[in-house]
Amino acid sequence: MPSTARPTATYPDAFSPSSLYLAAFAQAGAPHVGLLIPSNAKSGCLVHIRIDSSTGPNWVYQCRRQQIEGYMFLVGLMKIHHSSDVRDTSSPDGAITSEQLQDIAQTVSVPQNAMFGECRPWVLKVVEKLCEAGLLVLKDGASVEMLGREFEEFAGGDRLKAYARRDRFPEVMVSKYCG
Repeated sequence: MPSTARPTATYPDAFSPSSLYLAAFAQAGAPHVGLLIPSNAKSGCLVHIRIDSSTGPNWVYQCRRQQIEGYMFLVGLMKIHHSSDVRDTSSPDGAITSEQLQDIAQTVSVPQNAMFGECRPWVLKVVEKLCEAGLLVLKDGASVEMLGREFEEFAGGDRLKAYARRDRFPEVMVSKYCG
């Protein structure tokens, strides 16, 4: 008798829930960038800035539940903190919590303009604040600028466009600059 069980989805080895990722979203020009902590392969907590023309012409901070699996615009995830990294004594498993990420992100000023491409510099400022708070540790000699360039190489150009499909899990990599 044939099995009626659905096949189990497989995910890249570099993907792990509760870790922190720089997230790349497909759009014209450079990708939109946010910070994502997956709860599981289906969804997670996203912090980013966006332009919401219904509320005004400028960038605004947003924290929301983000679909991961099957969301065709989420094309790349670069892991910058693994959930088993022990950095913060208030978080025994080493994970950066969604609440910690939101608290830090809300301290970073949102650009008061509508210029294209402000999301990446804002995200890198949040990363800088996470480092200052001791929640994220870069390897010796690494800088937030180096991390930003690594992400740009990973997410820039046309390479990730193949992942802009509902039937493909986003491309996942681990940053060489984060522990």
